[in-house]
Amino acid sequence: MSAVSMAGRILAGIILLGAIASAQEIVSAPGPSSHLNVQAQSACEAEMLGNIGAREVFSGKAYEVLTEIARAYRRAIPHIYVFPGSWNMFYIASSTVVDGRGKILVGEDATELFAGLALRGFLGHEMAHVVSDTAAQGCRDYIVRDPQMEADADALAARTLGQRPVKAFLKRVMALTEGENGEAKRRLEVLERFSATQEQRHDTGL
Repeated sequence: MSAVSMAGRILAGIILLGAIASAQEIVSAPGPSSHLNVQAQSACEAEMLGNIGAREVFSGKAYEVLTEIARAYRRAIPHIYVFPGSWNMFYIASSTVVDGRGKILVGEDATELFAGLALRGFLGHEMAHVVSDTAAQGCRDYIVRDPQMEADADALAARTLGQRPVKAFLKRVMALTEGENGEAKRRLEVLERFSATQEQRHDTGL
């Protein structure tokens, strides 16, 4: 199994850019109250990060953009890791129980393929997952990816950063997949309908 396909199965919050399985294992913990659970979460994260060859970074374009995004969310800057051979980004579910910051993983190719507003929208989407994470599942749990959860993350990112970055991110996904990513298309349509509704309300003074 390649690092990319393995990452698609074990990490939550992926935007499907290609033929990656729609069901994934997610890294999470039952809750922050148990010291043993936090230890297990940490060990599980370390193993998975090692398996995909991810390394933490403290500088670079993605780090700088995420720093600005965390400020907009009024949250601590998540740990950011880079892993080889992918154009996806992920968050590690329940990673906030370890030290309150959370972890976001960025494929090496993503910062080249997503730039400017699109990169801000992509990282803003992942930050929305970190902020919304309820730590409901355990480290080895297996869940079916929920399209509504992805749409909710788009909405939170749009409320926090504005709609332009999120739209730019989804439009870039559509361009990279030559319009074949049905989920990104649906999510973009939802945002555009919401934008049109907001403009109508503004025009009518509601």
